[in-house]
Amino acid sequence: MQTLSAGHQRRHCFLDQPQWESTRCLPEGETPDKIDILYDIFAQPPGIIADYDDIRKASVPDPVAFEVLRNRTQSLIEKLHEWYCDMPWVCTTDPVMRESSGIPLPDDPMECVALAISYAMLLCLVQPCEYLGISLFSENSMEKTNKIDQDSKNKFLALEICRLANWALRGQASASYALLLVYPLQIAWFCVQNSEEDLRNVRVIMNSVVADSYGFELGRLRHWDENSLDQGRYGFLY
Repeated sequence: MQTLSAGHQRRHCFLDQPQWESTRCLPEGETPDKIDILYDIFAQPPGIIADYDDIRKASVPDPVAFEVLRNRTQSLIEKLHEWYCDMPWVCTTDPVMRESSGIPLPDDPMECVALAISYAMLLCLVQPCEYLGISLFSENSMEKTNKIDQDSKNKFLALEICRLANWALRGQASASYALLLVYPLQIAWFCVQNSEEDLRNVRVIMNSVVADSYGFELGRLRHWDENSLDQGRYGFLY
């Protein structure tokens, strides 16, 4: 929740400091779960977005600050793709490549939730990465993803979030998953809000499943615009 609050306000989160990494908070000899590693990575984007705002709005360009942010963001993207490599999953916006890989959705609902969160994280980093000249995707998928425009990539990732959410929430004991999926589903909504057909998919999950079936009203689809939030911001996304 601290990370989401920081991201919404586009400011640094204290959890992005090294002393809060899961490897330092666990008892000696224990190793963090994959979701713990993802949470460590997830703590970084709010600070990147905050610094991105500061650099863009500065009256005088600061090439040193730009390069520091670029290196930090590149490192974060690399860590996220290392995280993908430990899962039997293909991170690509090319549907042909995804289907030809023959890899089904994970059986573990928590892995679906983790992937949905990771895709939402990528979508939140689209603007900073474009500004900094960084690719969101690994080198082995660049040849295919470079042929797809950014809006199509965003839409593809948003629809993948919906697909992962549907799969994670298919079981009976899914309440905790529904709560964790509120954030990625809100990001997915933002990316498909101009397509009624795609928006319908998000609306069904958020309203009928997350809100009505599991009682999480914060997951109900609401319309946000620049007049709804402080300083005309959409939180993680403008």
